[in-house]
Amino acid sequence: MALEDRGMEKHCSDALRQESAHFRRVGFLVYPDCQSLDLSGPFETFHWANLMLSVLRKPPAYSSVVIAQEAGSVLTMSGLQIVASHSYSEMVEGLDTLVVVGGLGCEAITEDSALLRWVRSIAPRTRRIVSICTGAFILARAGLLDRRRATTHWTYADRLAKAYPSIEVDASRIFVRDGNVYTSGGITAGIDLALTLVEEDLGRELMLGVARALLVFPRRPGGQSQFKGHTSVIEKPLRADVSELQTWMLAHPEADLSVPALADRMAMSERSFSRLFRNETGETPAEFAERARADAARAKLEHTNSSIEVIAMECGFGNAERMRRTFQRLFDASPAEYRARFRSTLDA
Repeated sequence: MALEDRGMEKHCSDALRQESAHFRRVGFLVYPDCQSLDLSGPFETFHWANLMLSVLRKPPAYSSVVIAQEAGSVLTMSGLQIVASHSYSEMVEGLDTLVVVGGLGCEAITEDSALLRWVRSIAPRTRRIVSICTGAFILARAGLLDRRRATTHWTYADRLAKAYPSIEVDASRIFVRDGNVYTSGGITAGIDLALTLVEEDLGRELMLGVARALLVFPRRPGGQSQFKGHTSVIEKPLRADVSELQTWMLAHPEADLSVPALADRMAMSERSFSRLFRNETGETPAEFAERARADAARAKLEHTNSSIEVIAMECGFGNAERMRRTFQRLFDASPAEYRARFRSTLDA
Protein backbone atom coordinates (compact mmCIF):
# COMPACT_ATOMS: atom_id res chain seq x y z
CA MET A 1 0.00 0.00 0.00
CA ALA A 2 1.35 3.45 -0.93
CA LEU A 3 2.29 5.83 1.86
CA GLU A 4 -0.36 8.26 0.67
CA ASP A 5 -3.02 5.52 0.89
CA ARG A 6 -1.87 4.52 4.36
CA GLY A 7 -1.99 8.16 5.38
CA MET A 8 -5.48 8.59 3.97
CA GLU A 9 -6.65 5.37 5.67
CA LYS A 10 -5.27 6.57 9.01
CA HIS A 11 -6.92 9.96 8.53
CA CYS A 12 -10.30 8.37 7.81
CA SER A 13 -9.94 5.99 10.75
CA ASP A 14 -9.08 8.86 13.08
CA ALA A 15 -12.05 10.85 11.75
CA LEU A 16 -14.41 7.93 12.38
CA ARG A 17 -13.10 7.53 15.92
CA GLN A 18 -13.58 11.25 16.57
CA GLU A 19 -17.11 11.09 15.17
CA SER A 20 -18.02 8.04 17.25
CA ALA A 21 -16.82 9.87 20.33
CA HIS A 22 -19.71 12.33 20.04
CA PHE A 23 -22.20 10.65 17.71
CA ARG A 24 -24.69 8.27 19.32
CA ARG A 25 -27.09 6.06 17.41
CA VAL A 26 -30.35 5.53 19.28
CA GLY A 27 -32.59 2.69 18.16
CA PHE A 28 -36.29 2.74 19.05
CA LEU A 29 -37.89 -0.72 18.99
CA VAL A 30 -41.59 -0.53 18.00
CA TYR A 31 -44.30 -3.07 17.19
CA PRO A 32 -48.04 -3.15 16.37
CA ASP A 33 -50.19 -1.47 19.05
CA CYS A 34 -47.26 0.27 20.69
CA GLN A 35 -47.77 3.66 22.38
CA SER A 36 -46.86 6.46 19.97
CA LEU A 37 -45.86 8.90 22.72
CA ASP A 38 -43.37 6.37 24.08
CA LEU A 39 -41.60 6.82 20.76
CA SER A 40 -42.19 10.46 19.88
CA GLY A 41 -41.45 11.94 23.32
CA PRO A 42 -37.86 10.65 23.67
CA PHE A 43 -37.32 10.85 19.89
CA GLU A 44 -38.09 14.59 19.93
CA THR A 45 -35.96 15.08 23.05
CA PHE A 46 -32.88 13.77 21.26
CA HIS A 47 -33.81 15.80 18.17
CA TRP A 48 -33.98 19.00 20.22
CA ALA A 49 -30.62 18.20 21.76
CA ASN A 50 -29.21 18.17 18.22
CA LEU A 51 -30.92 21.50 17.49
CA MET A 52 -29.39 23.05 20.59
CA LEU A 53 -25.97 21.81 19.52
CA SER A 54 -26.44 23.32 16.05
CA VAL A 55 -27.16 26.71 17.65
CA LEU A 56 -23.83 26.34 19.46
CA ARG A 57 -22.19 25.46 16.12
CA LYS A 58 -21.44 21.96 17.33
CA PRO A 59 -22.02 18.69 15.45
CA PRO A 60 -25.15 16.63 16.26
CA ALA A 61 -24.88 14.10 19.07
CA TYR A 62 -27.69 11.71 18.16
CA SER A 63 -28.97 9.77 15.19
CA SER A 64 -32.32 8.14 15.98
CA VAL A 65 -33.69 5.20 14.02
CA VAL A 66 -36.99 3.33 14.31
CA ILE A 67 -36.70 -0.47 14.35
CA ALA A 68 -39.47 -3.04 13.90
CA GLN A 69 -39.88 -6.64 12.80
CA GLU A 70 -39.84 -5.38 9.23
CA ALA A 71 -39.06 -1.95 7.79
CA GLY A 72 -42.21 -0.08 6.87
CA SER A 73 -45.48 1.09 8.39
CA VAL A 74 -46.41 0.17 11.98
CA LEU A 75 -49.88 0.90 13.39
CA THR A 76 -49.78 2.21 16.97
CA MET A 77 -52.51 1.59 19.56
CA SER A 78 -54.09 5.00 18.87
CA GLY A 79 -54.29 4.36 15.13
CA LEU A 80 -51.36 6.62 14.29
CA GLN A 81 -49.05 5.05 11.72
CA ILE A 82 -45.31 5.33 12.08
CA VAL A 83 -42.63 4.15 9.68
CA ALA A 84 -39.79 1.92 10.81
CA SER A 85 -36.59 2.54 8.87
CA HIS A 86 -34.96 -0.77 9.80
CA SER A 87 -35.78 -4.38 10.52
CA TYR A 88 -34.30 -5.55 13.80
CA SER A 89 -32.67 -8.45 11.98
CA GLU A 90 -30.54 -5.87 10.13
CA MET A 91 -29.35 -4.24 13.36
CA VAL A 92 -26.63 -6.52 14.65
CA GLU A 93 -24.42 -3.74 16.00
CA GLY A 94 -23.88 0.00 15.86
CA LEU A 95 -26.41 1.07 18.50
CA ASP A 96 -25.31 3.26 21.37
CA THR A 97 -28.71 3.12 23.08
CA LEU A 98 -31.66 0.77 22.61
CA VAL A 99 -35.06 2.18 23.60
CA VAL A 100 -37.91 -0.34 23.89
CA VAL A 101 -41.30 1.38 23.83
CA GLY A 102 -44.44 0.21 25.61
CA GLY A 103 -48.07 -0.14 24.63
CA LEU A 104 -50.94 -2.60 24.57
CA GLY A 105 -49.10 -4.72 22.02
CA CYS A 106 -46.26 -5.54 24.39
CA GLU A 107 -48.02 -8.65 25.71
CA ALA A 108 -48.20 -10.19 22.25
CA ILE A 109 -44.68 -9.16 21.31
CA THR A 110 -43.20 -10.84 24.39
CA GLU A 111 -44.23 -14.13 22.75
CA ASP A 112 -42.03 -13.36 19.72
CA SER A 113 -39.02 -15.57 20.40
CA ALA A 114 -37.03 -14.12 17.49
CA LEU A 115 -37.42 -10.59 18.78
CA LEU A 116 -36.45 -11.63 22.30
CA ARG A 117 -33.33 -13.36 20.95
CA TRP A 118 -32.40 -10.15 19.13
CA VAL A 119 -32.89 -8.03 22.25
CA ARG A 120 -30.66 -10.40 24.22
CA SER A 121 -28.01 -10.40 21.50
CA ILE A 122 -27.91 -6.64 20.95
CA ALA A 123 -27.87 -5.76 24.68
CA PRO A 124 -24.16 -6.52 25.27
CA ARG A 125 -23.26 -4.45 22.22
CA THR A 126 -25.03 -1.28 23.40
CA ARG A 127 -23.94 1.24 25.99
CA ARG A 128 -27.44 1.66 27.39
CA ILE A 129 -30.69 -0.34 27.45
CA VAL A 130 -33.87 1.69 28.02
CA SER A 131 -37.55 0.83 28.35
CA ILE A 132 -40.49 3.20 28.33
CA CYS A 133 -43.69 2.29 30.18
CA THR A 134 -44.64 -1.37 29.61
CA GLY A 135 -41.58 -1.87 27.45
CA ALA A 136 -40.16 -3.13 30.75
CA PHE A 137 -42.06 -6.38 30.19
CA ILE A 138 -40.07 -7.00 27.02
CA LEU A 139 -36.77 -6.42 28.82
CA ALA A 140 -37.99 -8.62 31.67
CA ARG A 141 -39.00 -11.44 29.32
CA ALA A 142 -35.58 -11.19 27.67
CA GLY A 143 -33.96 -11.61 31.09
CA LEU A 144 -32.37 -8.17 31.14
CA LEU A 145 -34.07 -7.05 34.38
CA ASP A 146 -33.23 -10.09 36.48
CA ARG A 147 -32.12 -9.03 39.97
CA ARG A 148 -32.37 -5.35 39.01
CA ARG A 149 -34.42 -2.42 40.24
CA ALA A 150 -36.95 -1.24 37.69
CA THR A 151 -40.22 0.61 37.18
CA THR A 152 -43.07 0.70 34.69
CA HIS A 153 -46.44 2.44 34.40
CA TRP A 154 -48.00 2.38 37.87
CA THR A 155 -51.06 0.45 36.65
CA TYR A 156 -48.82 -2.43 35.53
CA ALA A 157 -46.28 -2.42 38.36
CA ASP A 158 -47.94 -5.13 40.45
CA ARG A 159 -48.27 -7.34 37.38
CA LEU A 160 -44.57 -6.92 36.57
CA ALA A 161 -43.58 -7.72 40.15
CA LYS A 162 -45.75 -10.85 40.28
CA ALA A 163 -44.66 -12.12 36.86
CA TYR A 164 -40.95 -11.56 37.55
CA PRO A 165 -40.24 -11.93 41.30
CA SER A 166 -36.50 -11.36 40.88
CA ILE A 167 -37.13 -7.75 39.79
CA GLU A 168 -37.30 -5.08 42.51
CA VAL A 169 -40.20 -3.03 41.12
CA ASP A 170 -40.54 0.55 42.39
CA ALA A 171 -43.86 1.92 41.12
CA SER A 172 -43.31 5.31 42.78
CA ARG A 173 -40.40 6.37 40.58
CA ILE A 174 -40.65 8.30 37.30
CA PHE A 175 -37.62 6.34 36.13
CA VAL A 176 -35.01 4.02 37.58
CA ARG A 177 -31.40 3.41 36.62
CA ASP A 178 -29.69 0.15 37.53
CA GLY A 179 -26.25 -0.03 35.95
CA ASN A 180 -26.65 0.59 32.23
CA VAL A 181 -30.32 -0.41 32.23
CA TYR A 182 -32.92 2.35 32.51
CA THR A 183 -36.67 1.87 32.95
CA SER A 184 -39.33 4.57 33.09
CA GLY A 185 -42.93 4.96 34.14
CA GLY A 186 -45.82 5.55 31.82
CA ILE A 187 -45.84 7.38 28.51
CA THR A 188 -44.59 10.97 29.09
CA ALA A 189 -42.11 9.65 31.68
CA GLY A 190 -40.06 8.72 28.62
CA ILE A 191 -39.34 12.44 28.16
CA ASP A 192 -38.09 12.71 31.75
CA LEU A 193 -35.78 9.78 31.19
CA ALA A 194 -34.56 11.06 27.81
CA LEU A 195 -33.68 14.41 29.39
CA THR A 196 -31.57 12.58 31.97
CA LEU A 197 -29.76 10.69 29.20
CA VAL A 198 -29.08 13.98 27.43
CA GLU A 199 -27.70 15.44 30.65
CA GLU A 200 -25.44 12.41 31.12
CA ASP A 201 -24.14 12.75 27.57
CA LEU A 202 -23.99 16.49 27.01
CA GLY A 203 -24.19 18.21 30.38
CA ARG A 204 -26.79 19.99 32.47
CA GLU A 205 -26.85 23.30 30.60
CA LEU A 206 -27.75 21.74 27.28
CA MET A 207 -30.37 19.52 28.96
CA LEU A 208 -31.93 22.60 30.54
CA GLY A 209 -32.13 24.23 27.12
CA VAL A 210 -33.97 21.21 25.74
CA ALA A 211 -36.36 21.15 28.70
CA ARG A 212 -37.16 24.84 28.23
CA ALA A 213 -37.78 24.32 24.53
CA LEU A 214 -40.15 21.41 25.24
CA LEU A 215 -41.88 23.30 28.09
CA VAL A 216 -41.31 20.46 30.56
CA PHE A 217 -39.71 20.24 33.98
CA PRO A 218 -36.00 19.35 33.93
CA ARG A 219 -36.86 17.26 36.97
CA ARG A 220 -40.57 16.50 37.32
CA PRO A 221 -41.66 17.20 40.92
CA GLY A 222 -42.81 14.10 42.75
CA GLY A 223 -43.06 10.56 41.45
CA GLN A 224 -45.65 8.34 39.78
CA SER A 225 -47.60 7.91 43.00
CA GLN A 226 -49.23 11.32 42.69
CA PHE A 227 -50.81 10.21 39.40
CA LYS A 228 -52.34 6.99 40.69
CA GLY A 229 -56.10 6.72 40.35
CA HIS A 230 -58.31 7.07 43.38
CA THR A 231 -58.95 4.03 45.53
CA SER A 232 -61.68 1.74 44.30
CA VAL A 233 -62.70 -1.83 44.94
CA ILE A 234 -61.54 -3.14 41.54
CA GLU A 235 -60.91 -6.76 42.55
CA LYS A 236 -63.81 -7.45 44.87
CA PRO A 237 -63.22 -9.68 47.87
CA LEU A 238 -64.89 -13.07 47.82
CA ARG A 239 -67.05 -12.13 50.79
CA ALA A 240 -69.82 -9.65 50.11
CA ASP A 241 -69.70 -8.25 53.66
CA VAL A 242 -66.03 -7.25 53.26
CA SER A 243 -66.78 -5.59 49.91
CA GLU A 244 -69.70 -3.71 51.47
CA LEU A 245 -67.46 -2.58 54.32
CA GLN A 246 -64.87 -1.23 51.85
CA THR A 247 -67.58 0.70 50.01
CA TRP A 248 -68.81 2.16 53.32
CA MET A 249 -65.26 3.17 54.31
CA LEU A 250 -64.74 4.96 50.99
CA ALA A 251 -68.00 6.87 51.52
CA HIS A 252 -67.26 7.76 55.16
CA PRO A 253 -63.57 8.69 55.50
CA GLU A 254 -64.43 10.98 58.43
CA ALA A 255 -65.79 8.08 60.50
CA ASP A 256 -63.92 6.05 63.09
CA LEU A 257 -62.06 3.59 60.85
CA SER A 258 -60.01 1.97 63.59
CA VAL A 259 -59.81 -1.80 63.80
CA PRO A 260 -61.97 -1.95 66.98
CA ALA A 261 -64.71 0.16 65.37
CA LEU A 262 -64.65 -1.77 62.09
CA ALA A 263 -64.56 -5.13 63.86
CA ASP A 264 -67.56 -4.07 65.91
CA ARG A 265 -69.36 -3.08 62.72
CA MET A 266 -68.66 -6.57 61.33
CA ALA A 267 -69.65 -8.20 64.64
CA MET A 268 -66.28 -9.93 64.87
CA SER A 269 -63.34 -9.99 67.24
CA GLU A 270 -60.51 -7.61 66.31
CA ARG A 271 -58.10 -10.45 65.57
CA SER A 272 -60.55 -12.38 63.40
CA PHE A 273 -61.60 -9.24 61.56
CA SER A 274 -58.01 -8.14 60.83
CA ARG A 275 -57.11 -11.60 59.56
CA LEU A 276 -60.22 -11.80 57.37
CA PHE A 277 -59.74 -8.32 55.90
CA ARG A 278 -56.13 -8.96 54.98
CA ASN A 279 -56.87 -12.36 53.48
CA GLU A 280 -59.70 -10.94 51.38
CA THR A 281 -58.09 -7.66 50.25
CA GLY A 282 -54.33 -8.13 50.51
CA GLU A 283 -53.90 -5.20 52.88
CA THR A 284 -54.62 -4.29 56.48
CA PRO A 285 -57.73 -2.32 57.50
CA ALA A 286 -55.44 0.58 58.50
CA GLU A 287 -53.78 0.64 55.05
CA PHE A 288 -57.12 0.68 53.25
CA ALA A 289 -58.51 3.34 55.61
CA GLU A 290 -55.48 5.57 55.03
CA ARG A 291 -55.83 5.31 51.25
CA ALA A 292 -59.57 5.96 51.46
CA ARG A 293 -58.97 9.14 53.46
CA ALA A 294 -56.12 10.28 51.24
CA ASP A 295 -58.22 9.83 48.11
CA ALA A 296 -61.18 11.65 49.63
CA ALA A 297 -58.80 14.51 50.39
CA ARG A 298 -57.38 14.40 46.85
CA ALA A 299 -60.88 14.82 45.41
CA LYS A 300 -61.53 17.83 47.64
CA LEU A 301 -58.16 19.39 46.78
CA GLU A 302 -58.92 18.95 43.08
CA HIS A 303 -62.49 20.23 43.07
CA THR A 304 -63.12 22.55 46.04
CA ASN A 305 -61.77 25.77 47.52
CA SER A 306 -61.83 24.39 51.07
CA SER A 307 -58.72 25.02 53.13
CA ILE A 308 -56.30 22.19 53.78
CA GLU A 309 -57.17 22.35 57.49
CA VAL A 310 -60.89 21.90 56.77
CA ILE A 311 -60.24 19.07 54.30
CA ALA A 312 -58.04 17.29 56.85
CA MET A 313 -60.88 17.35 59.37
CA GLU A 314 -63.57 16.37 56.86
CA CYS A 315 -61.54 13.40 55.65
CA GLY A 316 -60.70 11.99 59.07
CA PHE A 317 -57.06 12.99 59.40
CA GLY A 318 -57.67 15.03 62.53
CA ASN A 319 -55.25 17.80 61.58
CA ALA A 320 -53.41 19.24 58.58
CA GLU A 321 -49.99 18.02 59.71
CA ARG A 322 -51.09 14.39 59.79
CA MET A 323 -52.57 14.77 56.32
CA ARG A 324 -49.37 16.40 55.07
CA ARG A 325 -47.24 13.49 56.33
CA THR A 326 -49.59 10.98 54.73
CA PHE A 327 -49.54 12.80 51.37
CA GLN A 328 -45.76 13.07 51.42
CA ARG A 329 -45.43 9.34 52.02
CA LEU A 330 -48.14 8.16 49.59
CA PHE A 331 -47.82 10.72 46.79
CA ASP A 332 -44.40 12.30 47.28
CA ALA A 333 -46.08 15.71 47.45
CA SER A 334 -47.64 17.91 50.10
CA PRO A 335 -51.39 18.67 49.93
CA ALA A 336 -50.58 22.20 48.73
CA GLU A 337 -48.28 20.89 46.00
CA TYR A 338 -50.87 18.32 44.96
CA ARG A 339 -53.57 20.98 44.68
CA ALA A 340 -51.30 23.24 42.61
CA ARG A 341 -50.62 20.42 40.14
CA PHE A 342 -54.05 18.82 39.87
CA ARG A 343 -56.62 21.51 40.69
CA SER A 344 -59.41 21.40 38.13
CA THR A 345 -59.55 24.60 36.07
CA LEU A 346 -63.30 24.07 35.73
CA ASP A 347 -63.69 24.56 39.49
CA ALA A 348 -61.25 27.46 39.83
